[in-house]
Amino acid sequence: MRRQRLQVGVPLDPDETLYEFGSREVWQSTLITSDHQEVGPVIRQVVEPGMYTIRYFVVYDVPRSRHILVPSNTVLDISDAKVFCTLSTEEIETMPSFLREMDRGYEQEVYEAAGRTPHWVEEQAVNSSSKKSDE
Repeated sequence: MRRQRLQVGVPLDPDETLYEFGSREVWQSTLITSDHQEVGPVIRQVVEPGMYTIRYFVVYDVPRSRHILVPSNTVLDISDAKVFCTLSTEEIETMPSFLREMDRGYEQEVYEAAGRTPHWVEEQAVNSSSKKSDE
């Protein structure tokens, strides 16, 4: 009997809540900006297994020869080997490079460059409003 190997992610943060994984579904799909520019291929995903959530897509930014993180809450659609996001080319240019070490400060930099609300702030607001409606 052949044993199935489990894919093990690489922890990226000190608390080991975020892991980098490969994904066949989006691997080598091209990231397309809101102004219809190609950035480069999606090569990995950053996942928060405890929440069963993809937090970021790791993209090779071809024009700037670097890796960046694209927050998953900026992705509009994935189809035809393309990942369409709400970020403009200008916002992509301001994204910090991804060096495979993360903490909340780095995540904050990513969201500030993207001009978006961080996922933990969005989730806190949802959790607060659902608690109020339960009362």
